[in-house]
Amino acid sequence: MNTDETYSWYRRMKVGLCGSAACVCDPFYWQERPLMPAQEPTAKDLQSGQTGARWTRRLFVTPSTDREADLRLPLAVAMLSVIFQQWLGQWVGSRADTLAGNTLDPLWTILVLVSAALVLFERSSRWGVVLFSVTAMFALVPLWTFMANHTWLALWTIPVAVFFAQWWRSDLYALYLRLTFALVMLAAFAQKLLAGTYLDGSYIYWLSSHGSMTEQLFAFACDTETGIPCIWHRLAGQVIMGWQLAVAILLAIGVRNLLFLTVEIGFLLGAGIFADEMNFQVLNVCLLCIIFKVGMPRWLVLTCLALLVLDLYGIGYFAERISAYVL
Repeated sequence: MNTDETYSWYRRMKVGLCGSAACVCDPFYWQERPLMPAQEPTAKDLQSGQTGARWTRRLFVTPSTDREADLRLPLAVAMLSVIFQQWLGQWVGSRADTLAGNTLDPLWTILVLVSAALVLFERSSRWGVVLFSVTAMFALVPLWTFMANHTWLALWTIPVAVFFAQWWRSDLYALYLRLTFALVMLAAFAQKLLAGTYLDGSYIYWLSSHGSMTEQLFAFACDTETGIPCIWHRLAGQVIMGWQLAVAILLAIGVRNLLFLTVEIGFLLGAGIFADEMNFQVLNVCLLCIIFKVGMPRWLVLTCLALLVLDLYGIGYFAERISAYVL
């Protein structure tokens, strides 16, 4: 009996012992959702919480049995986010000189590209995860002190898929990602709470005064010459903290509403524009698509890939040049 069969047996046993209502309250219970063509929500969809506004359902196409590649797309894009963060970013900007004498970077990039391609096909998907894991072991782990936080998250989530023959169908893998993501959001909230600079608005105020062009998005709300954060800067910081805590709680209890997914993706992309850091947000979006088992619609794939390319230079880089040209 493999891991998925064991988990399914556990779930059926729980239903038999305590009834469906008690199992829904169990944070380790994960309602299985079959693959079906995009259509109006069924009674089972309504029961499992896989509902949302009509327009949100149109954003995320439920893959049918002959389009399971849509379910595997998020992991491939997640692998690409690691490439753009760790290696391709060295080819542009002030980091270009770091390539001198480092001839292995192109090799690792090619191997991860091959991994992402293999993941898209059912027969080779597991081997793609294996190749990515081996590549990361030799290329990234030795440089662990220099890795960004989201690269750590990628290594904490992507290689685990190797334990499931069909990870894109696995309830247990989705559960693992869901609880991991909830823990990350809770840690982010705790860090901001302990620092206190989001609660009093001082961090948003400092960014509005000294940050890059995108980080000054909230500068219009208050007078930055006073030296004191205004109520709008405090409110912005508190809203960010409140939403992170809400996401952690909703994921932990297993909420799978598509409206919630849409709002969270919008929040992540907006935060990426504000911080001028899209790699982390693209990785998070990919993990959410796997957690919710909605696949990755083409518009979202193209958006994420475009943001990864823009992030090589930084969105602020293009914004400054466009504003200089227009003004």
